[in-house]
Amino acid sequence: MKLGSILLFCTLLLLPCMFSSTVSAAQWYVKPSAEVPVRRGQGTGYKIVAVIEDGTMVTLLEENKDWAKVQLKSGKEGWILKRYLSNEKPLKEQVTALSLTKTKLKEQLAATNGRLSELLQAHNKTEQELTDCMAERDTIKADYQRLQQDTADVILTKKKLVATEQQLKELTSRLTNLQLENTDLKKSSALIWFLIGAGVLLTGWCIGLLTGKRTKKRRSSLL
Repeated sequence: MKLGSILLFCTLLLLPCMFSSTVSAAQWYVKPSAEVPVRRGQGTGYKIVAVIEDGTMVTLLEENKDWAKVQLKSGKEGWILKRYLSNEKPLKEQVTALSLTKTKLKEQLAATNGRLSELLQAHNKTEQELTDCMAERDTIKADYQRLQQDTADVILTKKKLVATEQQLKELTSRLTNLQLENTDLKKSSALIWFLIGAGVLLTGWCIGLLTGKRTKKRRSSLL
């Protein structure tokens, strides 16, 4: 009789080990509820070793049906009902993270707008310089053509022609550089406008996600 009782007792002790499943340690969170007791074993009859609050982060060590073995930050280990656990961060932390993201996006958008303003000013300045350079080039080109037609003083005309040709080459080179710079500025402006649009869309998405989370929580509390 005693031997049978001992065998039965040993079997009962081994049952949790047979049906329990060990899981890789992961960070989980306590769902919104009142204080949750952490017990020494799998059952309400076991001694409470700790009491944890809503949003407390724990390390999941093992699962067995409706129970989960967890480790607290203090190092204590115990069992709680799995329905109190969730792998999602508490809504408060999610809201805080989204608020920080929104603030960073606003700062980036402000910096982008500032950069865009600088590029637009540089673009306008380059456009004006380009216009002036083209006007000066046209003037020198007209002088050059006029000198070619003037053959009264061959030597003087030749010297003036050489000087004018040099000026024309320099201005042509300067005009080419300004045109390239103007093209780069236009590309930069287009990229900035694209980044602003992406920042606005991402900010709107974050705000919509935040609003949706709050609405979902209110509906859950009403239910």
